[in-house]
Amino acid sequence: MNMTLVKKILRELKKMPIIDPHTHVRAEQPVAQHLGDLLGYHYYTELSNSSRGTPVKLPDDPDARIEYVWPHLPELRGTVQFDWMMGISEMFFDIPREDWFSKPKRDVIKRAQKAIQSKTYEQKVWARSNIKQVYLTNQFDEDLSGHHDERLVPCLRTDDLVFNADSARSIPRLDKALGVMSGKSIVHWRAALTKVFDRFKTWKFAYAAVGLPPSFTFQDNLEPQAEGLLRKIASGEILDQQNRRLWASFAIEEIAKQCQRVGAPFCLMAGADRNVYTQGVPAGQDLFRCDAHLRGYDVLLNKYPDVRFPFMVVSDTAGLELTVAGWIRHNVYPFSHWWYSNNPTDIRRELRRRLDVLPRNKFIGFHSDGYSLEFTLPKFNTFRLQLAITLAERIEESQVAGSEIIEPLDVDGALEIANKILLQNCGEILGMRQAQPIVLEANPQAERMSEIGFLKA
Repeated sequence: MNMTLVKKILRELKKMPIIDPHTHVRAEQPVAQHLGDLLGYHYYTELSNSSRGTPVKLPDDPDARIEYVWPHLPELRGTVQFDWMMGISEMFFDIPREDWFSKPKRDVIKRAQKAIQSKTYEQKVWARSNIKQVYLTNQFDEDLSGHHDERLVPCLRTDDLVFNADSARSIPRLDKALGVMSGKSIVHWRAALTKVFDRFKTWKFAYAAVGLPPSFTFQDNLEPQAEGLLRKIASGEILDQQNRRLWASFAIEEIAKQCQRVGAPFCLMAGADRNVYTQGVPAGQDLFRCDAHLRGYDVLLNKYPDVRFPFMVVSDTAGLELTVAGWIRHNVYPFSHWWYSNNPTDIRRELRRRLDVLPRNKFIGFHSDGYSLEFTLPKFNTFRLQLAITLAERIEESQVAGSEIIEPLDVDGALEIANKILLQNCGEILGMRQAQPIVLEANPQAERMSEIGFLKA
């Protein structure tokens, strides 16, 4: 590793603003209110539950969540998850990493709580992170009419209309939110879905998204069966596995039609095997399968060629398949590094793979998946380091091999690639609203990136 070159690239990457294209940030409370909100993030509760050797139920109280995690922090040192927490501590609490192990616990907690409770704390997180836009995760029955912060971009999560339509009581929720009778017939349900998309279009949402199980196989032409399934869902019946998948196929196609109608992307988040570990903490019960594949989406992708499908996969084994799908399919866009793939080793491998074989406009660099704004910057910094290493290696290879073997690349060219996958592609692929103008400090690299243009409407 050429440390000088990596540091030079990383220094410039850290000056870039951040667009975070998938999060679970709450519009009404984008930052934490308590240290327990941060240490209670499922990554830390999962690791604590795992390291203690026996499952212990996670408490709801934020102070109790701190106590749940704190004794296990020494065992978490060296993990990327712990590094994210230390990034939050140093950048937003002004508490050095070493203080967590050299100062009394009560002192560290008190200093963290004082920082969080400051009146300027939220502004501090926005400013120090240099976040320009954050994409939210919104349910179909949320009312966003009072939401006016252009930095927070709505996104429609449709799982409760697809796989969870029965257990999530989607029919009465649709009826209450829209004043309709969505369970009366498929015609009425489809009209309700149209209303949902029209509302989200008014709110300038970025994309619709759905989480899908491993090796899901989409089936079309299911409207005759869907009528009977809708009656069961409307009556409160829980569907068996086969009928649930039939309804999911029907609902996915209807959502694809709506995305086609309003010109929105449809993000497919594929491969999470839900509720595998029954003794796990909330959000820490899901795994993936190494034999999962994406071929079950061929019919959907072929049937809707004018819909953009940003695609996330959770397993490393699906990484090559997704890259190749992005390679040959015009409407498939590999989307960041999701969940268990969001670690330095997998990021670097998948990033290099995508850089080597995909057009630069075909993939989105990174998202935080964070539940509060504090996680955006440290997670992006993890990605930035791996991006800097990967680009530095690519520069060195071009210097060694010569232009008859590999495309020449210098630092300016590397930063142009970074700008493309982290910023421009968000607007071009995800339909992002135009952000406020970005002003960079004057320096040759910044001037170069300003010429390129960070945002493209």
